[in-house]
Amino acid sequence: MPARPPLFRLAAMAVPIALAFGAHLTAARAAEKASPEKPADCGKFPIRSLERLMCKSATLTALDREMNRVLGLAARGAGTAAASALAKDQAAWRSQRAGCATNKTQDACLRELYVSRIAAIRADSRAARSADGDGTSLGPFVFRCEGVPDLLAINYVNVAPDFAWVITGGKGYLMQQQRSGRGARYEGNGTLFWEAQGEARWRPTTASPETLCTRATSH
Repeated sequence: MPARPPLFRLAAMAVPIALAFGAHLTAARAAEKASPEKPADCGKFPIRSLERLMCKSATLTALDREMNRVLGLAARGAGTAAASALAKDQAAWRSQRAGCATNKTQDACLRELYVSRIAAIRADSRAARSADGDGTSLGPFVFRCEGVPDLLAINYVNVAPDFAWVITGGKGYLMQQQRSGRGARYEGNGTLFWEAQGEARWRPTTASPETLCTRATSH
């Protein structure tokens, strides 16, 4: 049996990950602790600040909770090198998140960043996918689409509303679930992904034809 790493080494590995979670947890935790009898005190955060927006948005709070859940799983399952890379990626993500403060559509900016980050963590870490029953995200599921040279990978984040993040050809697409009489239909800025019984239709733009896709692998 391989020797266990010393406790001080395990603690040192955990520090960069803990720092990478960031101070934005304060706003999300304030929202989580709220109740109908005691609503969250979002007024303590500056107007137009990301913290105030996070506090007031149930969707962003749910996305923040799920990202931190999969991030924690990934960190606990990572070796020294992987933990360092994870912390570095998370720090870069936090910088992108800070940029949403000057975006005219802060909410949309944060939604896309959170959903894409959840998908990236899940894609890079098997450990992040080890407790799906405890969270709201699933995937990646991989599809082959007719006439498309690249595979298509999709992750689902089932908060309210439900989101999907598609990666194909090195490009990411954020979509939101729409009403459908059959299967699960997601749309966003002209894109379409509509899955039913293991088959799907994919359209990257409104000007593109829909292509038929079949499931290749999951996780």
